[in-house]
Amino acid sequence: MKNKALILITVAFLAGCSFRPDMPKIDTNFTSTYTYETSDIRDLWWKEFHDENLNSLVESALEKNTNLRIAYLNLQKAKASLGVAEASLLPGVNLNAGATRTRNSAETASHMPQTTSKSYEINLGLSYELDLWGRVRNSVLAANESLNASKFDYDSARLSLSSSVAKSYFVLVSLNMQEAVLQDTLKTYEATLALRKTQLELGGINEMTYLQSKAAVESAKTSLTSVLNSKSKVLTSLAILTGKSNDEILNGTVASSKTLPASPEISAGISSDVLLRRSDVAKALADLKATNALVGVAKAEYFPTISLTGLFGFASEDFNRIFISSASVWSLGASLSQKIFDYGRTKNNVRIAETNEQIAAVAYEGVVKTALGEVRDALISRKNAKLSLDQVKNLLQSQQKIYSLAKDQYEAGYIGHLELLDAERNLLSAKLQDVSAKLDEVDSAVEVYRAFGGGFKLEK
Repeated sequence: MKNKALILITVAFLAGCSFRPDMPKIDTNFTSTYTYETSDIRDLWWKEFHDENLNSLVESALEKNTNLRIAYLNLQKAKASLGVAEASLLPGVNLNAGATRTRNSAETASHMPQTTSKSYEINLGLSYELDLWGRVRNSVLAANESLNASKFDYDSARLSLSSSVAKSYFVLVSLNMQEAVLQDTLKTYEATLALRKTQLELGGINEMTYLQSKAAVESAKTSLTSVLNSKSKVLTSLAILTGKSNDEILNGTVASSKTLPASPEISAGISSDVLLRRSDVAKALADLKATNALVGVAKAEYFPTISLTGLFGFASEDFNRIFISSASVWSLGASLSQKIFDYGRTKNNVRIAETNEQIAAVAYEGVVKTALGEVRDALISRKNAKLSLDQVKNLLQSQQKIYSLAKDQYEAGYIGHLELLDAERNLLSAKLQDVSAKLDEVDSAVEVYRAFGGGFKLEK
């Protein structure tokens, strides 16, 4: 009894063996002054802008974008790979059936009479590797972490796509606004040019003044053409991102608003929660866990592989009697395989696995630092974008007053035409700056959402 108990304890101990090392220690601790009591990063963050055209485009992209579909297929492949690895934990069972009919020769040395015989056989074969050293279990663990990494890759692709669609859409809307500003300005310039032409014909002004007005018109037209060209490119980009049809891509059929929306107020601060939200950080950690498990797989190759085999079935020369008790057959066996000389192959495979683990650890550390840096930059950029927008609004108000005064003074004869044109150009520049500042402000909100992981919930 003591020997049997010792054997059972030994087997149980060996069955729990694993040569997977402890996880490398990565410093992810930090303190920060950029904190709030709450964080309201929502999963469907783009809906916070309350723009139905944007909502429709993002939803279309998440459904139809080709790059996201590739990421989804990679996720399915990782799931299948995990299934393959998990199958190694269970014994393999095969059904074998056969029938033979043979005739011996009467012309052999035995001179036995020629006879014909037949046989039938049906059996189940079983094979199973005892996972004494954790090779199979660590392989399954590595496959499971690779699946997690693929899930996080998919989440990262979703976030990258949704933020790209949002930023491209806002660029398109800002171009709509620039187009409207330039169209209105062009109408004013053309009306002024018509007046200057009449004045020139009547001798009220010289040719220089007329040509200055004409140059202003041509400059506005050039700027308008540039904006329209940029709009065409953004429309094409958005159509591709959102998975539009070939005809829709060629026609540039993407609906958009005429003005940029008010960006949402976002309560978010740098805390440890950002390391849970960001899928790229979670993916790097999953990669590290996978490489850590593969070190255990590589080290297990130093030890023998023990396999069990079994067979149970029936064999008879008469098919009608194949399932009776006297026709039953069975066998049990075990085999041990141990490498003696592999010329350093196992040793070098262990070195490769350990180096891959070190690479993954350094990569994880780098991703954590990058994530924190991006969060910090996003929050500061958000603050500065809002400040800049207020400053540009004040500038625009000042330029509007300057233009009104210049126009009145020109009509009263106190200043020349060139001073009036300067005021017009400065007002146009301020209007375009205002559009640009509004774009920067909504973009900064998108960057905050992206830096905080977009609110996508990660499976633990």
